[in-house]
Amino acid sequence: MLDVAVIGGGLCALALAHSLQARRLDWALFEARERLGGRVLTVASPRGLPVDLGPTWYWPATQPSITRLVAELGLASIEQPDDGQVLLLDDPNREPRLVAFDPHSAALAEDGTPPRPGALHGGARRLAGGMGALVAAFERRLEAHRLHLGHALESVADLGTHVELELRRGDELHRVQARRVVLALPPRVAASTVYFEPALDAQVRHALQDTPTWMAAAAKAALSTGRATWREAGHTGNAWSTHSQAVLAEVFDASPEQPSAAGAALAGFVALDADQRRHFERGLPMLVESQVAMLFGPEAAQGEVQLHDWAREPWTCAPADRAEDAGGGHPAYGDARLQAPQWGGRLWFAGSETARVGGGYLEGALVAAARVRRQLDEAARQP
Repeated sequence: MLDVAVIGGGLCALALAHSLQARRLDWALFEARERLGGRVLTVASPRGLPVDLGPTWYWPATQPSITRLVAELGLASIEQPDDGQVLLLDDPNREPRLVAFDPHSAALAEDGTPPRPGALHGGARRLAGGMGALVAAFERRLEAHRLHLGHALESVADLGTHVELELRRGDELHRVQARRVVLALPPRVAASTVYFEPALDAQVRHALQDTPTWMAAAAKAALSTGRATWREAGHTGNAWSTHSQAVLAEVFDASPEQPSAAGAALAGFVALDADQRRHFERGLPMLVESQVAMLFGPEAAQGEVQLHDWAREPWTCAPADRAEDAGGGHPAYGDARLQAPQWGGRLWFAGSETARVGGGYLEGALVAAARVRRQLDEAARQP
């Protein structure tokens, strides 16, 4: 029987598994996808350039956990280019114009306002090999036989002294027993995909359903090209398109710090909602190229487009997330009802959305992992 079963393969689950391994516990990790990383998704462009289609940035000034982890793992990072200006395209029939960003109002400043370098991204950094470098670093350190991909949790039952999990891999149903189980999943995904026996307390069920998954219904695009022609023209690659026909809402430079044989890239958040993306699916790459050309010229658009629609991933986007599909402010995360143990300490909830600090971000994933690690340690010390 396992000491701890960890459900999920994102950063929270990997960090927790690493700490369990350090404590020499008998653990196993089960991930529904055929890859580790969860919402961390770094893909290689046709030229071999790593680009992030999931989380891209971390902020050293406000996110100590991820900053410390990057340093401990010896990963190289890149400062996000940011001269405090945005190339604004608010009318598809007019040329884009440079506008300063006001960090105090989190909006564009009036025309003619002098820019403040670093104002737009707030000191954000990327990893040199993409955020997938974090996942790869953990994978190298974890015992491979304990990592089970393609295993989707369907049910978890409390048997009094331990729990029994039913996990599906293709047509096969596997049963696993563990003294404790940690669901390192977005709360809404846990609510919509897992059957609990006995049923969870009504307040806990409401907390799971009421916690939106950060960026669940979003889509990202990357356009890889031979060289960063926008830099040659004096631009940082930061652009906003706010007109009603926009395909990309926000664009930023996703290139290496220095010129590389793998080329350069721009990346951005798709402005269309999930239904619109499905309707225009075949034409989206061409529409992305067209908008990049409008922003930075036709040479910048000569490349390959890669897209990832998170709304189409049931292990990220729950039905309630897709139904909302709303932008706006950052939700309040860290519901106390999701931080308490269930079933006498045999069931725990983790994942970035359960963190009170950094919820939704990579920072929150590490904060949640640290919380559950402490709680498990405390539970183990009790008679």
